[in-house]
Amino acid sequence: MEASGTAETDNMKFRIVYDGPALDNHEMDVRDLAPALLALSDVFEEAGKTLYGTKAVVSVKINASFKAGSFGIDLLASSPSWLKSAVEFFSGDTASATLNLIAFLGLCKVAGGKTTKGLIDLIKWIGSRKVKKIQNLPDSNVQIFIDDESEVFEKEVIELYKNYKLREALQEVIAKPLEKEGIDSFAATGDDGETFISVTKSQANFFYVERLDDSILSESTVEKALQIISISFHEGNKWRFSDGSSTSFLAEITDQKFLNEIDLMNLNFSKGDMLLVDLKVTQYMSGESIKTLYEVVHVKKQINPQRQIDFPFE
Repeated sequence: MEASGTAETDNMKFRIVYDGPALDNHEMDVRDLAPALLALSDVFEEAGKTLYGTKAVVSVKINASFKAGSFGIDLLASSPSWLKSAVEFFSGDTASATLNLIAFLGLCKVAGGKTTKGLIDLIKWIGSRKVKKIQNLPDSNVQIFIDDESEVFEKEVIELYKNYKLREALQEVIAKPLEKEGIDSFAATGDDGETFISVTKSQANFFYVERLDDSILSESTVEKALQIISISFHEGNKWRFSDGSSTSFLAEITDQKFLNEIDLMNLNFSKGDMLLVDLKVTQYMSGESIKTLYEVVHVKKQINPQRQIDFPFE
């Protein structure tokens, strides 16, 4: 792997290759290539944040030697020079921060003169099997047990494995292109082809990640006056309400007594009507976003907004 660091950046070249009958003419559809390259940039960005902190900016660019129509792409990974110095100071590692990152991802076999096993190796080794046990070792490495086997990986590789956003991007780099008819393998090298990391079409499924389950962050039930914006009488459909804030929201009504009164036509609604309700508000994490669900669990009363003047009784 060739270093081309300057005073400002720590640059490392590496190469990725897609191969198969569809690429016999050394051509790859840009509709397949472009998303993979964009996702590769996300892989490096997430890896840099995971291992070196949120201030570490690691970017990937197509190197000047790239030729349109080639299925082998020369790339340049760059990180700030201060990051290289920090890694050397704290770890005593003579390999650059960028080279370490490429090795931890598994896009090259050798870093700083030593052979490494990276994220791609870990994913391939686990495959579709279930992990039995994970053990932290005194040297900060991690031993993983599956069936009657075990392998030791550096803790940084384990951290990359657990990063959902990174794994989702890596899926786009490796698994998605290998779905295409005639593209049979993905490979990467950091030493001009002396050693290769490769993934075959039969291994592509290992790189898909399941969508994370939604997790509840908070739940609360409050008494609120809600103005009806729109009504739906179809089962399971939600009503739109306003609570006086700038935006309206949809809420499911689960008060069966209230719904029965509607079915019996004992309730009539006019424009501007309000309901005093017990409103359940649930916040949950979906992917990387916070979402909110609203549920009317009990309707206390219907309020007519038209105000009338009372007689001046004694």
